[in-house]
Amino acid sequence: MNYSKESRVKSEKQNNDTNKKIRKKSKIVIFRLVFMACIISLFAVVGGGLGIFIGIIKSTPDVSQLDLKPTTNYTSFVFDANGKQIDSFSGAENRIYVTLDNIPAYLQQAFVALEDERFYEHNGIDIRGIFRAIFTNLKSGGLSEGASTITQQLIKNNILTSEKKFTRKIQEQYLAIEFEKLYSKDLILEYYLNTIALGHGVNGVQAASNRYFNKDVNDLTLAESVVIAVITQAPTRFSPILNPENNKEKVQIALTKMADQGYITEAQMQQALKDDPYLNIQKVHQEFVEKSSRSYFVDAVMQEVINDLQSQKGMTSTKANNLIYGGGLQIYTTLDPHIQEVVDKYVDDESLYPKEAYELKLSYSVNVKKADGNVVKLGGDGIVKSEADIESFKQAKLADWGITARDKIEKETLLKMPQPQTAFVVTDYRTGQVKALAGGRGDKQDRGFNHATQAKRQPGSTFKILAAYAPAIDTGKLSPGSVLIDEQLTLKLDTGATWSPKNWNGKFEGPTSVRRAIYNSMNVLAVKTLQLVGLDTAYDYLLNFGFTTLSPTDKVYSLPLGGLTQGVTSLELNAAYGAVANDGIYIKSILYTKVLDKDGNILLDNSAEATLLKSHPVIKESTAHMLTDMMQEVITAGTGGKLRSTFKSMPIAGKTGTTSDDKDLLFSGYTPYYAATIWTGHDTPKKLRYGSTGSYHLDIWGKIMNEIHEGLPYKAFPKVSTSNSGVSEIQICTLSGKLATDLCRADPDHVVKTEFFNSQTAPKEVCDIHVQVDICTISNKIASEFCPIESILKKTVTRDSSGNISGIASGVCDLHGPQETPGDDWPWPTIPPNNPSDPNTPPTDPTPPPNTEPTPPPVVDPSPTPGPDDQDNFFIPQN
Repeated sequence: MNYSKESRVKSEKQNNDTNKKIRKKSKIVIFRLVFMACIISLFAVVGGGLGIFIGIIKSTPDVSQLDLKPTTNYTSFVFDANGKQIDSFSGAENRIYVTLDNIPAYLQQAFVALEDERFYEHNGIDIRGIFRAIFTNLKSGGLSEGASTITQQLIKNNILTSEKKFTRKIQEQYLAIEFEKLYSKDLILEYYLNTIALGHGVNGVQAASNRYFNKDVNDLTLAESVVIAVITQAPTRFSPILNPENNKEKVQIALTKMADQGYITEAQMQQALKDDPYLNIQKVHQEFVEKSSRSYFVDAVMQEVINDLQSQKGMTSTKANNLIYGGGLQIYTTLDPHIQEVVDKYVDDESLYPKEAYELKLSYSVNVKKADGNVVKLGGDGIVKSEADIESFKQAKLADWGITARDKIEKETLLKMPQPQTAFVVTDYRTGQVKALAGGRGDKQDRGFNHATQAKRQPGSTFKILAAYAPAIDTGKLSPGSVLIDEQLTLKLDTGATWSPKNWNGKFEGPTSVRRAIYNSMNVLAVKTLQLVGLDTAYDYLLNFGFTTLSPTDKVYSLPLGGLTQGVTSLELNAAYGAVANDGIYIKSILYTKVLDKDGNILLDNSAEATLLKSHPVIKESTAHMLTDMMQEVITAGTGGKLRSTFKSMPIAGKTGTTSDDKDLLFSGYTPYYAATIWTGHDTPKKLRYGSTGSYHLDIWGKIMNEIHEGLPYKAFPKVSTSNSGVSEIQICTLSGKLATDLCRADPDHVVKTEFFNSQTAPKEVCDIHVQVDICTISNKIASEFCPIESILKKTVTRDSSGNISGIASGVCDLHGPQETPGDDWPWPTIPPNNPSDPNTPPTDPTPPPNTEPTPPPVVDPSPTPGPDDQDNFFIPQN
């Protein structure tokens, strides 16, 4: 064997070379394996994707069986609850078909420049546009840009659903390519321009030209054409009626694009920018409003049908509008014509509103031919105190506009809307059917603002029931007889600031039952109740009550006082109170029972069976009945007492509501037949001036409900059941909230009341506030051992948590016998123990034996520091 150094080095080198070769071969093998796996995976992904793609294409409707041309030319009819026709929708109202040769070239070009600049180049889909949209969206981190061509938009609006899914997008692109093989570019553009949604319920450029400019589309100027073209991207945001400034900014962008793409010259663009079509738009709009005759109820029905066609049938807004205005639908509503007539009569009766609050909101416009021959269109808004002030308002406006005696007013338009405004809703809460609805008073716009379904206003104290007391009773934290301490309360907010709720009368009442807290609308106790429940729980209950306008920012301690970010609508507030009336079952308000297509097939179903499937319980039946029992006292003993002067034929339960500075007045209530809600206030929130007629809204509510209940048999509300409900009736002393004794019953102020309690809150202890003592009738103090027997009288008195006795002078009699200074050992009365086997048994001998040490009453901290879910610090302990 050769063990020399050279031999060892040579051997080690050979081994190293061998190891390197092995490692190299291993890397090559691993690389080949990974590469093959990647190739296989790629083929699998491509194959799988191709399979999915083929499956999507196969599920796409056969293009030969589809027609892009609008075919909805049938009138739709609207019927009341009795089956009588009350309105109709026809294509002539919102869409008028016009051929491409009658549409100005610059109107066509404006749409192409904005929506699909390579429309005349691509085959249905815009590959460059798709990559641009991907890059832009990746850069912005959102979905700020799309790439749908005009052909794709036409397919989406007229054939496919609005569902935002990958499958629908692939089908849309496939159909776009196929339809471009069948239709010319001009025909596709013609169909598109006759079906596109252009705001305020109109579809197509001819209907939009009529709606905004009152002229034929062929007579539109360049500026007017672009005003219409920009609406389609966001019909509300770019509405030239509601948001003319937004529309104008978008017009500038559109004109620049048209110039960049060679459709117009720089001079044409500058001239169009100088034009001001918006004054004429407002004038035409006012004329349209004056001719409008459609009711608020029908407007609301139409919007609900459109919403349901989108949510239930997957239609786009354009397709839903087209179907209503030309699909030959039969819409059967819940409208009761008699109830609607009654509602309109009293809501529109100016004599029922306080004179101090009356104002007129005016919208005034004129067409003026100037002395130099030019015609100008001017307009403006304002507020006046009375009809007598209208002329001076008009003259002031004319002076501001520089109109002189040499100028000729060719036409003037005046729109009058009385203030305060009013909303009213009446619902059959057993079915959810809205029987009547008033969306405002004064001049009405077609599909204009509806105060009943669209106005989000603060609900005030009507929210005390829904956000505080309903959750507290339903979760077993409180009962109608539970006693809370009404006292100064200071809360520390997340901002570090403090907030102290105040009662409407500026007073604190001390121990107060939940029942009294409700009918006397006590703010402090509503906030304390919310703390017992917890903000999250209260918020969840409100969502279950059907409110859709709430946000997490509403989770604040002013929630039961109606302190909301946005507010709520009268329609949803009424439905929530309807849930309480309906044994705790919520049913969403509905405005129609069914919608049939032109062939008589059911398209949308709101029948009783279908509606019940959409209902859900919010609170227990026992909770609902206890709330109803307590809210009846809002009318008989509380803040809603004025209702009984106008409506006496049926029992009423409900809650009043007033917001800060009296900007909103509300009442939500119900009878054994109907639930109804009224709201009244200024369009621009301001303090209502109503003098001694602050409850005028209660008069309106009462008069309406009184008349619609005429001839109906008397009914009572369901009584609170004490069998198998976990609820019991117990006699309590309302001063202590504990079991009543004979001493409580002897109180001349009648403080004993039979109340409802659930098992968690039922009192176990007897009252320790009422005691019996020997009084010296001469000094009106506690009798001493030296007082003559004939001057001593046994008297029932009350003592507070600090031991102070009311109704007599302090101290022991100092008129008889030696003068004594009362100390800690002066003869307090004692309360003998009750029978432990029967907590309702009062003391057998309330007179204390001599020289016995009294049992002090429980002491309640007058200023507890509350926690959000604290259950003990805010009411007298009952366990």
